[in-house]
Amino acid sequence: MISVTSQKVSFGQGGLARHAERVADRAARLIRSEFGPLPRVEVLVSSSSDVLADFVHQAKLPLLPGADPREVAKQLRWGRRHLRGKYGITSLSTDGIVIGINLGKARTTAYVNETLTHELVHAHQLSGDSARADHLAYLAYGFEIEPMRRREVRAYEAVINGREHEARAAEHLASQLPT
Repeated sequence: MISVTSQKVSFGQGGLARHAERVADRAARLIRSEFGPLPRVEVLVSSSSDVLADFVHQAKLPLLPGADPREVAKQLRWGRRHLRGKYGITSLSTDGIVIGINLGKARTTAYVNETLTHELVHAHQLSGDSARADHLAYLAYGFEIEPMRRREVRAYEAVINGREHEARAAEHLASQLPT
């Protein structure tokens, strides 16, 4: 199941937000047919990268009990800075996956399609129990809740790079979506 909402969409970008809502189910079917099942996905479309960073941050905080409030604030600041240059972001939530699409970067329907396709591939990649557990351990490390050995961090970051490569390679599937 996929749901799409929009928040703080700039004047002139409302059509892009509506386009994302229209093609989301079709994009999810496309990714399911190519890669396999998807978990429950909640998509937020916004022109504000800060809104998207807050959305993703709030979705993953319940997964990280015991996080130091100073570290939580630091991670939110980092997320806000990091997302400004990104088209989209995917993260875990308590009941599935959350995706943020940055209309400040994805300024055409073709970019929205590519970003949605890319991020849905990440949603599939994080949907397995072991992938979810590994990512939760990495998040706990990032929020300084649980330590990880250096080689484990490097190994998981190599997995992340491989996932990113796979998602970029799947962006060509976006051409099958209406623009």
